[in-house]
Amino acid sequence: MNLPGKSVMYSKSIFPLFPKILNILQEKSMTVNDLYQEMNIDCNFENFISALDSLYALGRIEIDEEEKKLYYVDGNQM
Repeated sequence: MNLPGKSVMYSKSIFPLFPKILNILQEKSMTVNDLYQEMNIDCNFENFISALDSLYALGRIEIDEEEKKLYYVDGNQM
């Protein structure tokens, strides 16, 4: 997992991926592969998966295991 620090610039960390992932998933739910292709960015798959793991741990995305799709979780709804 690439987190910003002395050896990793912010732009090369997983953090810039968060808003891109969330913006896409706000529009529609999709599979991991479809989301990666939709993002159309130059990042390695490992960083992409680390970003998804982090967003899931933060409660910002969920997984529909039946449909095998990721979806956005609105943090304002409690």
